[in-house]
Amino acid sequence: MRFQLPEGVRCGIALSYDLEMCAGYQPDGVNHGRIIPEVQKYTLDLCAVAEEYGAQLHFFFVGNGIEHTRDCLKETLRRGHVVDNHTYAHLALTTDDVAKLNEELALTNRLLEEHLGWKSTVLRGPGGYQNGLDEKLENQKAVLKNGFRWVSGRHDGTHRGDMAHILRTAEENGPYAYPTGLVEIPIQGLTDRTFFDTLKNVAPEKYQEWRKAEGGRPVASGWKAPWTAPGALEEWMAYLRRSVDYAYEHRLLWVPVWHPTTHYLHDRENVALRYLLEYCRSRPEKVWVCTVRDAAEMLVEG
Repeated sequence: MRFQLPEGVRCGIALSYDLEMCAGYQPDGVNHGRIIPEVQKYTLDLCAVAEEYGAQLHFFFVGNGIEHTRDCLKETLRRGHVVDNHTYAHLALTTDDVAKLNEELALTNRLLEEHLGWKSTVLRGPGGYQNGLDEKLENQKAVLKNGFRWVSGRHDGTHRGDMAHILRTAEENGPYAYPTGLVEIPIQGLTDRTFFDTLKNVAPEKYQEWRKAEGGRPVASGWKAPWTAPGALEEWMAYLRRSVDYAYEHRLLWVPVWHPTTHYLHDRENVALRYLLEYCRSRPEKVWVCTVRDAAEMLVEG
C-alpha cells in the first residue's frame, strides 16, 4: 500500500500525539491518562498553535483517565481536532492476553462515546513494536472486532541514533495490510520520548532521581530537565527540519509521534510545533500537515 497525496501537495506530515502521563515520568512507573491540569492546558496551547496555521492535531488517549480529562478532550474536539483510542491502560497490542486486549479496546471505545459522543476509528499501539502485529493473528482479529480498520503501532527501533537510518523510515517503513485486512500505518522516525529521554539523556541518575521524587508533578516555567543535554531542543528542531526536507525531496508522507507530556517537560515555551509548522509553510511547494485519519483515507493499493 502507499499514500496517494492530494493534488498539488509535494509531501505530507501526519503528526499525532499520544496523550498520556508517560510511565517514564511517573514515580510508580505506571502509564495512565489522568493528565495533570498543566499538561491539559499545554495540550490546548498546542491546539491553538496548530489553529494559527490551519492545521488539525490528532491525539491518542489512554482511556482510564477520561473522567479527569473530559473537559479538555471536549474542548479539543470542539475546536476541530481529533481524539482516538490508545487502549485503556496502555496495554501493548502484542499482548498474549487477547481477551484483555479486546476488553480494553471495547471499554475505551465505549467511554469515548459516552463521555464525548465520539467514535474512534484509528487505534494507536502503545509503545511501538518492531514487527507490528505480523505474528499476532488473534490480536489483529481483536482490533478489527472493535471497529478499527487502521492501526498505528509498528515502529523501527533499530536505528541506534543513526540519522540516515532514521530519516529513511519515512520511505522504507510504510503502510501495509495484514492478512486479516487490518491496515498498519507505522510510526516513523524518532519519537520525542526517545530523543529527549534516551538519545539526549546525559545524566540517567538525575533522570531517575527526578522521576521518583517529582515525576507526575507540574514544573515551573523555565525549568530544564536536569538529565537532558544542553541544546537538545535546538537539535530536536534541526531533526524536524531534516525530516521535512527528506519527505519533501522524496515526495513522502512522514508519520511522527509526539507526546504533550514530553514537550511540556522539554519545550516549556511551546516552540517546536510552531517551528515545524512555520518551516512547512516556508517550502515552495505545499506541505500537507494532516491527521493519521486523513492519511488513512489517502491509502491506495500499490
